[in-house]
Amino acid sequence: MIIRNNIGERIGFFRRLHNYTQKELGKLLGFSDKTCDVRVAQYESGDRVPKEEMLKKIAAIFGISPYALNIPNIRTWASRMHIFFAMEDKYGAEIKKIDDEYYLRIEKTYPEHPTITGVRNAVLQEWVDMYSALQKGEISREEYDRWRYNYPLQGEYGYITFGRDDEEEVATYPEKYFSLLNLQQDVQNLADEKQEIDEETITDLEARYKDAERIISQELAELRRAIERAKQSK
Repeated sequence: MIIRNNIGERIGFFRRLHNYTQKELGKLLGFSDKTCDVRVAQYESGDRVPKEEMLKKIAAIFGISPYALNIPNIRTWASRMHIFFAMEDKYGAEIKKIDDEYYLRIEKTYPEHPTITGVRNAVLQEWVDMYSALQKGEISREEYDRWRYNYPLQGEYGYITFGRDDEEEVATYPEKYFSLLNLQQDVQNLADEKQEIDEETITDLEARYKDAERIISQELAELRRAIERAKQSK
């Protein structure tokens, strides 16, 4: 028996969301009348896995990010648990139970990797902001879903996520990312001096941090777009 894969399930989900038949989607992808519905059915069943370029083409038809199609296996609780365990290993995620509700807490900072911390906090805050706007009725469910399914292409500041959250990755970024976050050293110096920090200084540090978050996120987004343009011009 063919086991449906995650990409296939997502293709089927978005196809139905857009009210396409398998034949209609196949034609849009350029397949012949004889094979168009069969090929899409094979993708959705997992009998065939679309290559990267085909995945981008499918995503473009749906008006979404390719990331929305290529997600980890979340079909069973066992697979979901291992995703949580991986987050625990790599990001220090912790499981909490508060008032009979379960929460997954993500470590707030990476002391040794301030650049990662800044962008990671920024993208999570954007999710908080968008979800809050949905709950308050400031945006519609359609707008919220459009943001989710196009992420990171339509983030408020064009945020992108790191491909690898490690020193090798961070070392490739321009020096100005680190200079922007020199405030970490300023904070450490103040702590070492063991002096009471006045409210004005705290406000200044908070403002510098938020500014660094914003600039780093914008610059990385521009860098990613430049890379994508270079790849497309090959």
